[in-house]
Amino acid sequence: MQDWKQQLEQFKQKPSGRKKPVEQRTEKGRPEKQQTGNRKAENQKPETYVGAPYNFVPFYDKVYTYSKDKLTRHNDMEESLVTGEITYEVTAKTPIMIDDGTQHFFRDAKGRYAIPGSTMRGLIRNNVQVLGLCSYEDDIDDYALMYRNVAYGTEKVQYNQTLGSKQLRITDGNKSYSVGVLLNVHAGYVANEGGKYVIYQTAIDSIKKEFKGMNYYVLSERKIVSDYLKNRNKFSYGFFLKEGRNILQHELQEFKHSKDKNGRDHYRGEKNRAYRPYYKPVSYKVAREKDIIAVGAPGEYENEGYAVSTGEMNEKKAVYIVPRIDRNKERIIIPEEDVRAFRIDLKKKENTLKRFGGKEYFDLPKEGEMRPVFYIRLDGRLYFGFTPRLRLFYEHTVKEGLRQEWKAGSIDYARAMFGFSTPEKSYKSKLSFSDAVITKETEPGEEQKLILAEPKPTSYLDYLKQDGKNPVTYNSDGFELRGVKQYWLHNQPVPAGEPRSEKAATGIRPLDAGASFTGKIRFRNLTEDELGLLLWAVRLNEGSQMNVGKAKAYGYGRIAVEIKEAKKLDMRRAYKSGEALCLDPFCDIEIGKAIECYKKEIGHYLGDKAIDELLHIRNFFSMKDSRNIPDDKQTRYMSIDAKEYQSRKKPLPAVNSVVKLK
Repeated sequence: MQDWKQQLEQFKQKPSGRKKPVEQRTEKGRPEKQQTGNRKAENQKPETYVGAPYNFVPFYDKVYTYSKDKLTRHNDMEESLVTGEITYEVTAKTPIMIDDGTQHFFRDAKGRYAIPGSTMRGLIRNNVQVLGLCSYEDDIDDYALMYRNVAYGTEKVQYNQTLGSKQLRITDGNKSYSVGVLLNVHAGYVANEGGKYVIYQTAIDSIKKEFKGMNYYVLSERKIVSDYLKNRNKFSYGFFLKEGRNILQHELQEFKHSKDKNGRDHYRGEKNRAYRPYYKPVSYKVAREKDIIAVGAPGEYENEGYAVSTGEMNEKKAVYIVPRIDRNKERIIIPEEDVRAFRIDLKKKENTLKRFGGKEYFDLPKEGEMRPVFYIRLDGRLYFGFTPRLRLFYEHTVKEGLRQEWKAGSIDYARAMFGFSTPEKSYKSKLSFSDAVITKETEPGEEQKLILAEPKPTSYLDYLKQDGKNPVTYNSDGFELRGVKQYWLHNQPVPAGEPRSEKAATGIRPLDAGASFTGKIRFRNLTEDELGLLLWAVRLNEGSQMNVGKAKAYGYGRIAVEIKEAKKLDMRRAYKSGEALCLDPFCDIEIGKAIECYKKEIGHYLGDKAIDELLHIRNFFSMKDSRNIPDDKQTRYMSIDAKEYQSRKKPLPAVNSVVKLK
């Protein structure tokens, strides 16, 4: 058994003096709990820790751009251009998992374990972008992120203002009480008509004058359960018992009452493990303008509409009743850019939504279909979603935070070497990556159940530069992206707790450390400095390693890459006239000399300043340095249950700060 497995077993067996934590992802991609060892031994209070398994290498402001005559043609044959091949070896320093899409390790056409050429291409291209002072214009989608802040965060005030969240005092006869409402949130029906999305309004504009635009009813599950327990023979909400099966979020058992330290009442029911979100046609009966006193199948009562029950939230116990559609009222057209942003947001939450039955419920309807929706029209903006406390679009798109100096249509090293395609022009790649095929095989380890959701850019304290005063978000004018995300190296895989939901977890069976793979990069018509940059991006600096594949956040996929051979075509030898055909027209490349050629060229651009001295280059190699890997306690996820994430006020520490903490 490998050393890492022994360490993992020892870690699991060591008594910690507290209950075994488990892991659960939030909407933003952080685990709720992460097993991190004894915090007292670390002398670290939970509420003071701010960190993550990743960090950011700053963008370099002054992008290196090509002059018009430097971009070479693919069919040129000049002695100044270099054609050849690099053979490299990848050695796994920790267990490695390259998924083939079915949770099995990737195999090539001959059935051999391999790292796909596309994976290595992406890895090396990322290195080229950092080392080549490249633009990230092509890598950042221009869309608006979405957020929901109902409990904490700098957006809380703006969020509640947008929804029109208010506590109103209502008087019914001699009874007076307070009720929470969302005055700006409307219910309607979203339809897909020829690929365009429109919202139809309902027959009711407001259920009560004081509630303004609130045109849907809120029905407490506690009220339904109470009615069932008291009046089983005359149960008024029979719709929620389908053929004897409870479709509520909670079981038909009495809710437990408690008070918090502030004297607020809390009611907790027994969760219905079979619950799934739904929207279904119903009929219903209303009393006192706003109270639903009966719900049945369509046609059973005088009012028609839909019952909507959404995803789980702590203590959420409500079903929403949406009145019937009114096709004679004005239709609301959803802008295409908002549809695209909504879909991107949904894709990023796809893994999290597995525990709610999959993303289908939360997606927009298919062609010709219609479903209930909640929306806000405010200050010229349209917000929409499938719960009243819907996610809002940020005021600015992600790309607005990219502050690099870059001219539209310019060419940098990444575009020149890896190719590009724009509406105006396209350019074919000068590089070809073969699969890196296994040459030293190890056995797959035991299956590991992990939550593999990616961290989300909505975590603005991580992804955006902060000014030290008020938190900067995507609603802030002049916000700036922090840089390109990189994962920290780990000495061994980091033990993780058991995930609460099997549906949200992914099973992986990585190959053990020690597996090695050999691949090739073929290049054609590179300039000397492009060749040097490519070699540097593959080899990096002494002691540098990379990470690849799944579960990088947990320390899987740490690899060392070694150039075994680098050869270039000798034009004079290959095409010298008057001699016999040359069967070996290639000669060795002096790798160090080639890299220095690139550094000299880029040094002229930097005013003869060494590229190695640039802050983002130093940060990059600090994160790749296998001889100075930070302690796992400094590069773990923040805990939700320990209230580290909720209580944080500081941004993610800079790369050099994390390295110093070691």
